[in-house]
Amino acid sequence: MTHPISLSPTTARRAAAAAAALLLALGGCATAPMPTERLAVAEAAVQRANTSSTQEAAPAELATAVGKLARARGAVSTGDSVLAGRMADEATVDAQVAEQHAAAARAGAAARESDDAARALREELGRKTVR
Repeated sequence: MTHPISLSPTTARRAAAAAAALLLALGGCATAPMPTERLAVAEAAVQRANTSSTQEAAPAELATAVGKLARARGAVSTGDSVLAGRMADEATVDAQVAEQHAAAARAGAAARESDDAARALREELGRKTVR
C-alpha cells in the first residue's frame, strides 16, 4: 500500500522551483543541430557566384562570401552549430551581393556599349546628310 506524501505549501513551492531549475539546466545542455541545409544553400550560392565575371567585377564581395563559408565549415568541425548557421547565412547573402554587383557591372558595360553605338550611328547619319 502506498502512502501519499504530504508537503507543506512552502516545501511544495521549493520542490517545484527546484524541478523547474533542473529542467532549465538540462534544456540548456541540449545542443542545436548542425544547420546542414543552410550550409548546403551557402555552398550552392558561393559556387553559383564564383564565375569569372564575378571574380572580375566583385572580387571583394566574393572573397567575403568564400571566407564566411570557410568559417561556417570551421564552426561545424568544432561543433558550434550556432556560429555555423550564422556564417552559412551570411555567406549566402554575401554571394548574392557579389552576383548582383557583377550583374550591375555587366549592365553598365552594356549600357555604355549601346551609347557608343548610338553615338557612332548619329555621327554616321550626320556625315551622310552634310554631303
